[in-house]
Amino acid sequence: MFEKILVPVDGSVHANKAIDLAAELAVKFKAKVVMLHVLLNHASVSELMELCERLNAPDDLIAKLKEIEDILINTATVAYGPVPVVVPVNILEEVGYLVADNAKKLAEAEGVDDVDVHVRDGAPADLILAAADHENADVIVMGSRGLGHLTGMLMGSVSHKVNHLAECTCITVK
Repeated sequence: MFEKILVPVDGSVHANKAIDLAAELAVKFKAKVVMLHVLLNHASVSELMELCERLNAPDDLIAKLKEIEDILINTATVAYGPVPVVVPVNILEEVGYLVADNAKKLAEAEGVDDVDVHVRDGAPADLILAAADHENADVIVMGSRGLGHLTGMLMGSVSHKVNHLAECTCITVK
């Protein structure tokens, strides 16, 4: 029934539940799993640090995020208010591979033999839909919410958009 399962991952609780379900389906149907992480461009530095600490990131990655956080604090102090600080793409990619590799390990621990990992930059829903088409996925298994409650409300629901526009079956996990 399912030969290829696409799982968008961001390190959130809901994404981890999606990994569990996708792994169960993959083992049952001997399916390939494709993990897709879309860079967390809209995540705050503190959200990224919390995620990295939870995933036991290398000390140098946490140090880079701490340095960005210090710059943010110093800039906000001088500017007398909040100042947007963009996390460089290379650091977001490091975080992305950490998240994706962790997702792969979780699936393999559940008995999945065939797992690919991809990290991309762009609009999450659009990239998920494009990956589903490119990979010829039979099903997309994704969390209903990602990291950051405010970001999700401001950007709209990625899972909602994917569910409505995907041509394959979509399973949204809470």
